[in-house]
Amino acid sequence: VQGSESRGGSSGINAEYGGEDCRVDVGAAHYAMLNGVAFEGATQRNKPDLKIGSLVFAKVIAANKDVEPELSCVNKNGKSNGLQVLEGGHLISCSLGLCRKLRQPTTPLTAPLIAHFKLFELVVGMNGRVWIHSDSVKHTLCISMYLGRCEYLPEEELMPLLKDIVKRVESSA
Repeated sequence: VQGSESRGGSSGINAEYGGEDCRVDVGAAHYAMLNGVAFEGATQRNKPDLKIGSLVFAKVIAANKDVEPELSCVNKNGKSNGLQVLEGGHLISCSLGLCRKLRQPTTPLTAPLIAHFKLFELVVGMNGRVWIHSDSVKHTLCISMYLGRCEYLPEEELMPLLKDIVKRVESSA
């Protein structure tokens, strides 16, 4: 799990929930702990309704080899800043290298997606997980397939790859 105060975050799946805390699978050797009040505006009486299987995008605030990592969905000012429970969508696993590339502001990997799809969201965790949400299941599938194949391609091959994937998904329906 990689995380820092200024950048990065981890996507995880709520694996256990009991009382105040939930344990989140972030793809590491151990589950991470996420307190129920570690969300913007949350109090003891007003906490998000996290169920087993809920997906969260959180930052790692404490990691030590002797204890479970601790997550939070707020920054040091108490604001969520994009850290949240993620509703709907699809979660994929990918390499940390691809996650780093996708998080760059000027990455060529997302240009074909932006040109082809009007509505979609990517939440890229620095733990090798990417959450994809779009306006249709077909578009989500296309984006997922594209991300699985685009990492090592030269820039000029990215748009033809996406067009081929879209054509195959559309023809299989």
